[in-house]
Amino acid sequence: MPLLFPEEDASDVRRRYKPDVIKGDMDSIRKEVLDFYRSLGTEIIDKSHDQDTTDLHKCITYIRDFAPDVNKSSLCILVAGALGGRYDHEMGNLNVLYCFSSLRIVLLSDDSLIYLLPRTHHHEIHIQTSVEGPHCGLIPIGVPSRSSTTTGLRWNLNNTEMRFGGLISSSNIVVGEKVTVQSDTDLLWTISIKKL
Repeated sequence: MPLLFPEEDASDVRRRYKPDVIKGDMDSIRKEVLDFYRSLGTEIIDKSHDQDTTDLHKCITYIRDFAPDVNKSSLCILVAGALGGRYDHEMGNLNVLYCFSSLRIVLLSDDSLIYLLPRTHHHEIHIQTSVEGPHCGLIPIGVPSRSSTTTGLRWNLNNTEMRFGGLISSSNIVVGEKVTVQSDTDLLWTISIKKL
């Protein structure tokens, strides 16, 4: 967070944007960072006994269960820093999208965002052209798509088969402010974001 506010004192920024909870297996957090946030009253949930799920998986579970009465269809979880590091971590983060396919989770990096388009819906994606695009992609992970159809792209798909080892819709271009997607399998939507 301090890098987003370079003109401000880093300690002030950290105090102002203090997390309510830090949850994970604690294998990569420095002791002084943990102690700092603990001293500010941040709840620390140590799940070091659970090595079968990622830290992101643990956190999404916490968010999902934190407010059981909240309408989950209106919940959107933005995960900053989810991409651009170790490839195995990135793949673990993509796996979380599939594990929680009923939740809207957006993975964000410095140059793109990714979210899951479940096969159970006809998707209308409204593009914020001031910050998104024009480059985009639709990626089938795990199973091939026998039929995907889009509108609003330079190279639209029309009942098109996509699979690894064959065609995937990468390096496509958004041509308007709305993209529609219908597919017989879950797809990852990825779109570039503009530097501000």
